[in-house]
Amino acid sequence: MAQKKTTKKEKIEERKDSSIKFFIYAIAILLLVIALTIGIKYFYKPSAKTNAYTYNNFLFTNITGLWVTEIQKAGTNKLYGVPLHYGPLELENISVEGDVDSFKNSSEIHITFVPTEKTLGFIALSASELSINLAQTFDITPVAACTKNETVACLGRPVIDCESPSKPAIFLNHANETRVYVKNNCIIVEGPGKELVKATDRLLLKWFSVMK
Repeated sequence: MAQKKTTKKEKIEERKDSSIKFFIYAIAILLLVIALTIGIKYFYKPSAKTNAYTYNNFLFTNITGLWVTEIQKAGTNKLYGVPLHYGPLELENISVEGDVDSFKNSSEIHITFVPTEKTLGFIALSASELSINLAQTFDITPVAACTKNETVACLGRPVIDCESPSKPAIFLNHANETRVYVKNNCIIVEGPGKELVKATDRLLLKWFSVMK
């Protein structure tokens, strides 16, 4: 029996469903990360935990599956409990190429991705982890963007593809190799599946001066 051809309308509906699922993932994950960040000061007691280690004078403690450390906000005496999905010992094999530290001087950074990717869960997780740390620790406003305007979720959003971006951006990209590097005015964070989240945490630990 011949397979039924997918119509243009059905393709559009599939893209809509994918976009809706992505934003549900992003909102749920962001709320979870915010809740954990707010709650950390109430139960963050490294001395009571055995699953912990020190890396470059930063103490990392595993709390409910997340690696937590304290970061001092630049120019202040404020300490923030920062939860990450991976600790530095798990990220030493991921390279960071280019001057990523210069992006910390930006007032806002666009976070962009390919909206037609089939698997958006890890992109949503990475975007949430980046967004909360950009806003909380660096006072940088994260701006949601897309590499192309092809889904409902991207309507009205900036189109940033890193070929000739006019503003600083971070491109979360599914790729076979896990790495972080600078291209034009973009930091490209890429990897397959959960490796994308690892690359995201690697960038954050570089920015926090935990890793070089």
